[in-house]
Formats: sequence, C-alpha cells, structure tokens
Amino acid sequence: MEKLKINVDYTTWLREVRAALASINMPMDEWQKPWRFDFEREFKAGTDTATAADLANRYWWHEQNKSIGQHCLITPDCWLPRNHQGDCQPVRP
Repeated sequence: MEKLKINVDYTTWLREVRAALASINMPMDEWQKPWRFDFEREFKAGTDTATAADLANRYWWHEQNKSIGQHCLITPDCWLPRNHQGDCQPVRP
C-alpha cells in the first residue's frame, strides 16, 4: 500500500476517496449503510486515496457476497464470488 505523501485533512482525503469510488460506480453512501468500512483508520494509517477506495471496494464485495451466500469457498478472506476464475484475491492485499 502506498502511504500519503502530502499533508491533507480528512475531509479533503475522504472527498477524493468518494470520487474514486463514484468513478467505479460504487457510491460510498449506499455501500457504507449495510457494511461500514473504516475510512478513518485508513486515513490515520496514511493510506493513499486510490488504495483506500480499492480496499473499500474489496471489503464491500466480500461482505455482499457473504450476505447472499455467494462467497468464495476456497479462501475465507477472498472478496471474489463463489466459483471465480483464477487465484483468490484477499480483501487486504
């Protein structure tokens, strides 16, 4: 994971994460309601906005797949759906 290289405030950082998620059709507010991702933890850890958006995306898909019974049965931490092609992908690379 890449760390933040500049000093930005949380509001600015979160706005950039929200824009990154919107660009991949993952509206943050909709996904945060059922499965809360800890953005503040990522900000405090110095995670850059693109990586934070990717981590949230993986987390939300993992939680959604579990909720509908379509989670990967090979690796418990894999965010891909059941019977996916290729290697498992962990929620946190």
